[in-house]
Amino acid sequence: MKKWMSALLAGALALSLATPALATGAPAGTYPVLTAGETKLVPLRAISESMGFTVGWDQATGCATVSNDVYTVQVNPNNGTVQASYAEKAATVPMQVQDSRIYVDEAVFSRYLDTVVTVEGSSATAEADPSGATRNSLRSNTAGVKESYAFTKETIMLPMDDGVKLETIIWKPVGDGPWPTAFTRGPYGTGDAIGEEYAKRGFAYVYQNCRGKGNSEGEYVANVDERRDGLASLNWLNEQDWVESIGMHGHSYLALTTWIVGDVLPEKVEALHVQCYGVLRNLSVSHSGLVAIDNICAWTMQNCTDAFTYDNYIESSQYLPQIKVDEDKWGGHVDGYADWVNHPNFTDDYWNEGVWGDLKNAIGKIDVPITVVGGYWDHHFEGTMEGWNMLNDEIKENSHFVLGPWNHSFGYASTWKGGENYGYDRVTDTYDWFYSIMVKDKVPTTGVDAYVVGEDEWVHLDSFPVESDGSMTYYMTKDKIDGVTGTAYALSTEKPSAEDTFQYVYDPSDPKWAEGGECFLTSSREGNEDGKYPMHDLRGSHALSPAGYRDDVISFVSEPMAQDTTLAGNLVANLFVSTDVEDTAFTYTISEVDADGVAHNIRNGLLTLAYRNNRYAPAVNDYKPGTVVEMEIESLPIVWTVSAGNRIRIDISSSNFPEFSNHTNTVGNWAEQTEYKVANQTIYVGGTHASSVTLPTLTLNK
Repeated sequence: MKKWMSALLAGALALSLATPALATGAPAGTYPVLTAGETKLVPLRAISESMGFTVGWDQATGCATVSNDVYTVQVNPNNGTVQASYAEKAATVPMQVQDSRIYVDEAVFSRYLDTVVTVEGSSATAEADPSGATRNSLRSNTAGVKESYAFTKETIMLPMDDGVKLETIIWKPVGDGPWPTAFTRGPYGTGDAIGEEYAKRGFAYVYQNCRGKGNSEGEYVANVDERRDGLASLNWLNEQDWVESIGMHGHSYLALTTWIVGDVLPEKVEALHVQCYGVLRNLSVSHSGLVAIDNICAWTMQNCTDAFTYDNYIESSQYLPQIKVDEDKWGGHVDGYADWVNHPNFTDDYWNEGVWGDLKNAIGKIDVPITVVGGYWDHHFEGTMEGWNMLNDEIKENSHFVLGPWNHSFGYASTWKGGENYGYDRVTDTYDWFYSIMVKDKVPTTGVDAYVVGEDEWVHLDSFPVESDGSMTYYMTKDKIDGVTGTAYALSTEKPSAEDTFQYVYDPSDPKWAEGGECFLTSSREGNEDGKYPMHDLRGSHALSPAGYRDDVISFVSEPMAQDTTLAGNLVANLFVSTDVEDTAFTYTISEVDADGVAHNIRNGLLTLAYRNNRYAPAVNDYKPGTVVEMEIESLPIVWTVSAGNRIRIDISSSNFPEFSNHTNTVGNWAEQTEYKVANQTIYVGGTHASSVTLPTLTLNK
């Protein structure tokens, strides 16, 4: 009889799963509710499918299956159990079959299916849990460790050395311990989803809000207190008997709080994992005397003031003098901002003292394995790369550097090139790094892994920037080129014998807007209010306007490439220029032109006359108007394959706003300047002043 009843139930459920399970006459988006004692039951299929899950019936096991691209959940009405593919054990939960349909405890959706169900009377509504994507990182069917622990959560107010108490949230597995423990500190949130997922897998997890953030006491002053507070908190954690070992990690500002204590790690710290933060902070603040305004101005407005709107940010980023923008446009003084923008020299003492000196000096003293992650189009890319290269050789041999085609938010930043293998899950990678080192006592993958844009593959390297094994040089000419949209001149492999010139006018009050690039943070996620300023996703590689689309943009284009060619390293333009002012800037964008004639940026470059000899040395304001000088402008490195049949394009101009501030064409520190001048620029080609672009190449082993 029992076997016959099971078969009958299976047949009825199979039929029900082939038809909708919505209540007759129920409003769209609502679902019927059954009451079983004090438990509220809701329809499995209807809600699951509305949330984007696939629902099916497994005839062999008699189970309903609910799945997405990450995990599978089996619901067995025969014995009332739920088994998730990411959990070690099945759980018994209330459920009921009515009208040949499965109704389950509403908690099944929050516990297993990343869905929040709200019951009101005899109906229910459902919405996706916003933390679901984060949980999915560790719930993947490919994840090595499954959920096997219940967990607890508690919040304490941890006193710092000066008595200020910081909100510290602790997730722990239920059991005797001690536990390997992941720790991070930041100003942005509480880490609930990650903390729970770690604890379910046998790790304790600790998240601490920086002073003045969340429920932490004290005043938040960006960066200043992170070393002393981080060290005090680490030392406290190191003394807890429930802590077996410690792995510290973080992304962006949370990477800062990790890097900055790297030289004073207590004995239980065994591993670090940092993503997208530059250890030489001046590299992400300024370049050749100009400020990376889309990064530092907007971030400060968003995190240290109440003044941020997109329009106000754009106006603020052009405000002169910039050292007074906080008081004049943001409602009052902001600690630190004037200092950040007012020290353009890489060698200024400011960058070697205080918090930035502590950060810089900590790197070479790190003595545990570390994973460093960077993105080609992350505004912290250059400083992240330096963080890797500053590690001592012994630690580097047991560490891992990952470089991918991402922006600061890990969005794929070159989608027009296609690809499926670019993905990187920092949550899972962090957990796996900690689990391998702290539980299995084994360092996993080491060395450098870099993604090749255009090949959709990764290469393992000995170092980065990669050492190229060849190069190609193109010379700029005044010969028009056919087959290109817009106005363009030829890039030639032969140096023109005769000298010629191009002239354009650079007006800082009407800058050329960048249309894509690697030093953006903000102009990709905030909409402007009234269309006053142009706006789209600027982080990464994007379709550009036609060649020579403005009078102050001079474009040069090559013939189609005969074969696939991989560029690897720093792209370099050698420009011979003159101007009628004492200081100015020259910029370029190097792009790949596809078969439809559309260009997509690969790399931008910028250099000012004051820093033309060495962008890492102090400014030298010795230029005499009208003098022809050579400027070697180097881009950040990349690994990128240009497809056969496509062309190389380089656009020369004098602004790349808002990637960088607009040069005023006056001498001195940009942050203190108060007026603009118009500059008449000249580019020289051919003869003894043959401007060119050199592209390093790499032969890939396919």
